[in-house]
Amino acid sequence: MKRLWKILGILLGTALLLNVVTEILNRKSFVGTVRFMIHAPMVFLLDTLLLLAPFLLVFFTRHKVFLAVVFLVIGFAAAIINSVLLVFRTTPFTAADLRLVKYAATLLTTYLTWWQIILMAAAAVAAILFCVLLWRKAPVDLQKVNLTESGCVAAVTMLVIWGMLNFSVASGRVALHFGNIGQAYKDYGVAYCFANSLLNTGIDKPDGYDTEAVDQLESEEQTQVEVPKTIEGRYPNIIMLQLESFFDPTLWRNNPVQGDPIPMFHFLERNFPSGYLSVPSVGAGTANTEFECISAMNLDFFGPGEYPYKTILQKTACESMAFDMKNLGYKAHAVHNNEATFYDRHKVFAQLGFDTFTPIEYMYDIERNPTGWCKDKVLVGEIEKVLDSSIGSDFVYTISVQGHGKYPSFEYYCEQIHEMDEFVGQLINMLNTRMEPTVLVLYGDHLPGFEWTAQEMENESLFQTKYVVWNNVNLPAVKRNVEAYQLAAHVLNMLDIHEGTMLRFHQRHLDAWDTDTQSYLDAMKLLQYDILYGDHEVYGGESPYQATQLEFGVTPIIQGTTVHNTDQVIVFGGPFNIWSKICVNGKAADTQYYSKTRLIAKGVEPKEKEEITVQQVGRDKIHLGTARKKQ
Repeated sequence: MKRLWKILGILLGTALLLNVVTEILNRKSFVGTVRFMIHAPMVFLLDTLLLLAPFLLVFFTRHKVFLAVVFLVIGFAAAIINSVLLVFRTTPFTAADLRLVKYAATLLTTYLTWWQIILMAAAAVAAILFCVLLWRKAPVDLQKVNLTESGCVAAVTMLVIWGMLNFSVASGRVALHFGNIGQAYKDYGVAYCFANSLLNTGIDKPDGYDTEAVDQLESEEQTQVEVPKTIEGRYPNIIMLQLESFFDPTLWRNNPVQGDPIPMFHFLERNFPSGYLSVPSVGAGTANTEFECISAMNLDFFGPGEYPYKTILQKTACESMAFDMKNLGYKAHAVHNNEATFYDRHKVFAQLGFDTFTPIEYMYDIERNPTGWCKDKVLVGEIEKVLDSSIGSDFVYTISVQGHGKYPSFEYYCEQIHEMDEFVGQLINMLNTRMEPTVLVLYGDHLPGFEWTAQEMENESLFQTKYVVWNNVNLPAVKRNVEAYQLAAHVLNMLDIHEGTMLRFHQRHLDAWDTDTQSYLDAMKLLQYDILYGDHEVYGGESPYQATQLEFGVTPIIQGTTVHNTDQVIVFGGPFNIWSKICVNGKAADTQYYSKTRLIAKGVEPKEKEEITVQQVGRDKIHLGTARKKQ
C-alpha cells in the first residue's frame, strides 16, 4: 500500500506539471499563470486534481509507465489545441468541439498552410509511433496488480477530488454556468472548464418548476395577444440576414483602416430602427447566435460551450420563429451560401420548422473570395427565388458566409465586409423593386477572430455586434439595444405581431423595460426547460411541434433524357451544378459537370435493372435530394 501512495505522489506531480503547462499555453504568459496560482490557489489545486483523475487508471495495470505517458501526451495535445483555437477564433477548446471534429477537418486548409498541416500530421504520427515504441520498451511492473489496494487508493483520491469540487462550487470559487466562456477559462482554469463542458449539458430543472408556475407565465403572456397589423391585407415579408463576422471597424480604437468600409450599413443605422445586439459568442459560434435568434432562447442556460444544434435539436422539435410565423400563414425558408451539413443544419432546420432550405449545393454561378468562402452577393438572387416560390408572405432566415476567417490581415477583413456592405445595398434595391411590404433585419453573428480586448472597443464589449431593421412599412427609427434572443420579439413587437410563447414572453418584458431583472431570467429558464426538456405544460402537456419534411432548394432540378454509351452515362436536364451527381442504385458515380444541362459519368456500365438518378451530394458525401424525373 505504501508503494501505491508513493506512485500517487508521482502522478500528482505529473498532473501539476501538466496543469502549469496547460495554463501557460492558455494565457500565453508564464507570469499570468503564476498570478493565477497565487490569487486562486484553491482553484489551481482543483484543476490539478481534475487532471489527476484519469491518471488513477494507472493503478489497475502493470503497464503503469506506458499509461501515464499516454495520458500526459493526450493532456499536452489538448493544451496545444486549446492554445491554437484561441489564436484562430478567440474561443477556448470545449467538449462541444469534439462533436465538431468533422467540420473542423473541412476547414484545415482555410486556417492552416499545407506545411502546417503536414507538420501536424507528422507530429500525430510521431506521437503514435512513440506510444507504440513505449509500449514495447517501457518497464512493466513486476508486481501483480492488487485490485483491493489499488481500488482503495483510487477511491480515496476520487473522494478527495469530489469533495474539493463540491466545496469549490458551494463556496463560489468556481461557477457552474459561464456568461463569458473565454473569461471563465482564465478565472477557473482549463481543466475545470473543460470538465464542466463535458459533463454539464442541457438545461437544469429550475427550482419551482411545476404546472402552476408555467400556467401563471402563460396567462401573463396571453394578456398581450392582439390582432396583428397587416399592410394592404397581407403580412409583410420578414427576412432575417445574419452576416458572418460582420462588425463595425470604427468601434475598434486601434483600427488601422482609413475611411468607412460599411457606408450602407451606417446609412441604414442612422435612418432605421437599430442598436447593439448582444451575442453569445466571439470569434466563432455562428450556430449559437443563430439558435438564439430563431428560438428566442437564452444560451446561457445550457452547458458551457454547448451547441444545441449538436445536442437537443438532434432529436427534438422546438418552437421557433419559423413555427410561429407559419401559424400566421407564412412560408418559412432558410438560405445559406455554405454547405448544408455544417452544424447539421440539414437536419436541425426541420426541427426548427422550416419548409425549405437552400444551401450552397443548390446555388449556381457562385464566386469565392481569396480564402475560399462563397461571396454573399449570390444571396440576392437566392432570396428573390425564395420570395417568388410562394404566393403569400414569407419568413426567410438567411446566413451569410463571406466574412468568415481566417483573415490574412485586418485590411483584408475590411475588404470583405465592404463587399458584404455592397451586397446589402443590392439586396435592398431588389426588395424595393418588388413593391411588397418587407422587413429586413440585418446583424452580425459575432466579432471576427482577432486578438483584441473589450477595453479597446468604444462600446467596451467583445460580445456586441450591431443590428438594423430596414423596412418599407414606415416603422419608427427606434434605437434600442437587445439580446440576440430578444431580437425577433423586438422586431415583431414593432409590427404588432404577438405570436409564440417565447416571443410573447420577451415582448411583455421588453415593454416593461425589466429585462435586466433576475425574475425575468428565472422565468425565461423555466419556459425554456418546459419547452425542451420538461412536460410541455405550457402547451397543455404535449408539444404541438413536429419536425417538418424539409425540402432542399426552391428551384426544381429535372432529370431528363439518359444516354448509355459503352462505358459512360450522359444525363440531360437541369439546372445542374458541381454538386449534381449521377447515381446508380443510389451510389454516386464519378461525375463530370459539363454544363447546367448535362452531366457525364465515365467508367459506368449500369445493368438493365439498375436505377439511374441525379442527386445533390455534399462534399462530405451526404445525399441531400434527388432530381425530379421528367414526365
